[in-house]
Amino acid sequence: MADIDEKLKKEEIDESVQADIKEEKKGLGLSIKMLIGMVLGLIVGILVGPPITVIAPFGDAFVNLLKMCMVPIVFTSITLSISQVTDFKEFGRIGGRMLGLFVFTTICAAILGTLFVSIIQPGAGFALEVTGEVEAREAPSVAEIILGIIPTNPVQALASGDLLPILFFSIMLGISLIMIGDEKKKPMVDVLQSAFDAMLKMISICLKYAPIGVFALMAELGGEYGIETLLPLGKFFLTEYLVMTIQILVIYGLVLAVVAKINIFKFLFRVKDALIIAFSTVSGSAAIPILLEQAETHYGIPDRIASFGLVIGSTVNQDGAALNIPICVIFVSQIYGFQFTTAELITIIVMGIIMSMGASGVPASASVFTIMILTRFGIPVDAFAMVLASYVIIDVYLTTVNVCGDIVCVCSSCQMEGILDRKVWDDPNYNPEVALKEKKLAAK
Repeated sequence: MADIDEKLKKEEIDESVQADIKEEKKGLGLSIKMLIGMVLGLIVGILVGPPITVIAPFGDAFVNLLKMCMVPIVFTSITLSISQVTDFKEFGRIGGRMLGLFVFTTICAAILGTLFVSIIQPGAGFALEVTGEVEAREAPSVAEIILGIIPTNPVQALASGDLLPILFFSIMLGISLIMIGDEKKKPMVDVLQSAFDAMLKMISICLKYAPIGVFALMAELGGEYGIETLLPLGKFFLTEYLVMTIQILVIYGLVLAVVAKINIFKFLFRVKDALIIAFSTVSGSAAIPILLEQAETHYGIPDRIASFGLVIGSTVNQDGAALNIPICVIFVSQIYGFQFTTAELITIIVMGIIMSMGASGVPASASVFTIMILTRFGIPVDAFAMVLASYVIIDVYLTTVNVCGDIVCVCSSCQMEGILDRKVWDDPNYNPEVALKEKKLAAK
């Protein structure tokens, strides 16, 4: 009898999923809508100019919707994943492999940035008049960064959306739930599971607004900066975008091919929703909700690993910052005709690697460390004002690189551990959208 009931439920789910798919096929998918919104928004913004910024609240609303989901889903997902750990050795191995891949891709990013900016020399013979000043802010010390991870008030950390303290508290709470035993932890785990499921539903509701939000964000970007800003710094932007593209196609492509046995182009198509969100919002944190929603069905990453690895990656794996810091430092030095020695270039690479790990997922965070390095070498920082004035133009892609790198490293770590769902990547008939709908309906 139980088998018959189970079969009937499966048939009901299949029918419901097929009905949803047929309904979606009548229109465009979310990814296509977001891509159209992004391209149209940028074109309209450039054509209309500054007046288009009147629609900025529509874009800000979209970012706020995603950030609204971010804290609760990070807190519930990490606490749940830790509290349900049964094999600490496996958990430790995967964490170690993730950290190793994070460090490897970050080193590659810093070396690529230094190499290509030295070859292309976008700052050599720079004709634009240097104006404006940049206030050199002090970067936090290592002790301050470490102490800042431990929240004195977890509620305040949750309210402010500070990811590292939230991560620390969630891990501690998850471990504590394990230690009190299955019977005592069950009520709280059930509450967290219900909250997590509710947040996934909320994310799907918020994403229906995504095309409008993406259009408004890109229109604001195009209208505020326009062609006038792009042209004088064209060679600098070209260098940044070239290095970031190489980081994705070559470095990430090699890691995926060698470790995860995944084709980079298939990978990019599968993760496009998260990358579009990261690009349009200029926030890696804003992409976390959709990353966690799609991790199992789109990337083959088990939920228990995704909720930990992808959030950790968003805070410590900043490949975009690692390549951006050397490029900005050397670009400004070239404007003033300052030549670095080989030893100094190695120092810049090392500083870029270390400092990138202290860069949070907020826009333009790497600029603080860039200014600090320029000051250390005695290079005037006022020319950096030109970069800061249009920093968001490169930051949109930097954020995309960061998010892409997180997924690459977590996928590869899971493959090394033998827990990556190969069906997601190898089955030619596999449909991630159908799988996601089935998962949501099964949860109901």
